[in-house]
Amino acid sequence: MPLAPEHLAFAVCLVLAFLVVVAAIVNRFAPERRARLRTPALLTSAYVLLALLLLGARASDAATAVRWLDFAARLAGGFAAVTLGALLAVDVILPRLRLPFPSIAADLLAALGYGAVTAVAIADTGIDTTSAVAGGTVVAAVLTISLQSTLGNVIGGVALQLDGSVHVGDWIQLENGRQGRVSAIRWRHVTLDTRDGDTIILPNGLLLGTPFTILGRRDDLPYPHRQAIYFRVDYRFAPSKVISAVLEALRNSPIPNVRAEPPIDCVCVELGRDVYESTALYAVRYWIVDVARDTPTDSELRSRVHAALRRNSIPMALPATTTFNADLDHLGGQAQRQRRRERAYNAVRGVELFRSLTDAECEQLASTVNFYPFAAGEVMTRQGAVAHHLYLVAAGEVEVRVAAEDSEAAVSRIAAPGFFGEMGLLTGAPRKASVYAVTATECFKLEREAFERVIHNRPEVARELGAVLAKRQVELEAVTSHVDAASRAAKEREEAERIGERIRAFFGLES
Repeated sequence: MPLAPEHLAFAVCLVLAFLVVVAAIVNRFAPERRARLRTPALLTSAYVLLALLLLGARASDAATAVRWLDFAARLAGGFAAVTLGALLAVDVILPRLRLPFPSIAADLLAALGYGAVTAVAIADTGIDTTSAVAGGTVVAAVLTISLQSTLGNVIGGVALQLDGSVHVGDWIQLENGRQGRVSAIRWRHVTLDTRDGDTIILPNGLLLGTPFTILGRRDDLPYPHRQAIYFRVDYRFAPSKVISAVLEALRNSPIPNVRAEPPIDCVCVELGRDVYESTALYAVRYWIVDVARDTPTDSELRSRVHAALRRNSIPMALPATTTFNADLDHLGGQAQRQRRRERAYNAVRGVELFRSLTDAECEQLASTVNFYPFAAGEVMTRQGAVAHHLYLVAAGEVEVRVAAEDSEAAVSRIAAPGFFGEMGLLTGAPRKASVYAVTATECFKLEREAFERVIHNRPEVARELGAVLAKRQVELEAVTSHVDAASRAAKEREEAERIGERIRAFFGLES
């Protein structure tokens, strides 16, 4: 029986009020979901229009029109109420309670609600559905046969959502090796966003019918996906030496997007695969934080591995059949060695600390230094470490940091040509600060034993070096203490004498 006019008016007002309340709640707590208000708004508008037409049909005494308009109005109003309820529950209330609800499951519940509304509307209006049901059964049978693939995809989408095997945000690797992040799980397909800005549309039936890997998700592991990068070196270098050099470089300072725990490891995967390839294959394995940034992270680790191998004079592998018929730089030819000697001499001669040395003494030091490259971000020396060597910065820039409570504060930067670690070389004092490579940096490492020969041949150098170190130390202190020029000069003389005595004592020279 059609609703009475006063009941119809009340129902319309109730649906309109529900729309206004839900819209206000969505705008306040889930503004990103405002677009989902369009459907219930359209249904509510249709409900109001049908209610007005129903009132007009009542006035004209058209019984058939009244019955069908009443049926349509009930559907529109009921559908609007169900849609608003689903929107309020699934998009506002459940997310705030941290209770995820699959979108397809929400659609299914809404469909059940629509079915219930339709059944009630049919029962209340007394419409004969016998012929409609018979015809619908035939149509359903035809559609089931002709749309088997589509129905399979739909059922697959429902299964994916309900069993929780795949979630939006998961990274998936397919059998062909392609990877993508799940951005949506729809009725027919899953959408994967790749790192290259592409979108993969994967039918649900195909996804469920083939094996795939969910990266970085395993019930018994609290950390994400493990990555591996590979490199080869000459098999004649002991694996223990290679692994030690690489791990020291990779574990010494944090690397962006790499978890500290579990720690990075390095393993020898293969040693001389066959007689034609005399190389050893190594793998660096690490646990990545953000799978989306795997390529830049791999590149950062490769840079550090390469720098570590060069610091330890471990060359990257070359095929055993290589013919050395050219003086190539990467093979360490004569031209390369000559250029490195020249750079080492310029590095020694270019720093203020060794200005008082003769050309012959600089040549002597330059012949003993070792080339020591660092990748950006690597720690070059740690505060408190005891190391009797000095670094000459030939290219790049480094940052000096001092420990402050639980963190490190940057105090200065040193650009090429420059040096650091002089107090450890000349007095044996522990490092007063940590030094990090800001850019890819090329250094030369000067050991105490090499400098000892120079200072024993000319002991007066100790006094000159003490004056240089005192000037540098007082200048750094003056930045914070703001002493006048006279006080600073007196402080320099005092420090020069003190540091000179320490240098002489460290090298066993007579006072």
